[in-house]
Amino acid sequence: MLNRSFTNREKVLLLIFVVLALGLFYYFVAFRGFKEQMRLYDTTELQYQIDTETIRATKQKQMEDYIDKHKGETIGTVEKYNNLSQEVSVLGDILDGKVTDITINWSEPVASGNTVRRIAGISFTAPNYTVASSVVDSIHNCQYRCLIGDLDLSSPEGNMSSSKVSVSMSVTFFETIDGVENTPGLIIDTPDEDTSSSEESTTPN
Repeated sequence: MLNRSFTNREKVLLLIFVVLALGLFYYFVAFRGFKEQMRLYDTTELQYQIDTETIRATKQKQMEDYIDKHKGETIGTVEKYNNLSQEVSVLGDILDGKVTDITINWSEPVASGNTVRRIAGISFTAPNYTVASSVVDSIHNCQYRCLIGDLDLSSPEGNMSSSKVSVSMSVTFFETIDGVENTPGLIIDTPDEDTSSSEESTTPN
């Protein structure tokens, strides 16, 4: 039986089987392997990510350099405690209508000597870098003395010049308790003379 000749039909079927087997082998071993190698060697996406991060870092450095350059300048007045409502108002005037997704988290005010520091954690989305820079500059130069820190910029779409820019930062407003008799809600930062006196205390109403 093993020595019998194949019929023409069997030869055709065998040829088809061999062709299919070779085709499957080529696809799973050769072609897919080639595609995987091409994917590994294709650096277009990687280069795009590098370029995007470089632009982001450059823009952020420019903004930070501007803030550092003018950090020592006396800008804005130091109002008496409690100036929270006015600080909220000025931030609203700067942010509203220019940016979206605004979040502001206020920390408790802390007094060291006669100086009160009130920190606002701010995040928002600007339509592009130009608007983001303008908003940060307006906050830095607002009518109340403040200091900007922890600045971070990011652009999900990659191009900060024309795409949306997400901004997060901290803004420390300065106030004074000179001439202020009542300081409800104010935390007094006492010197660390010993362990028992190192804890923060709140002034009475």
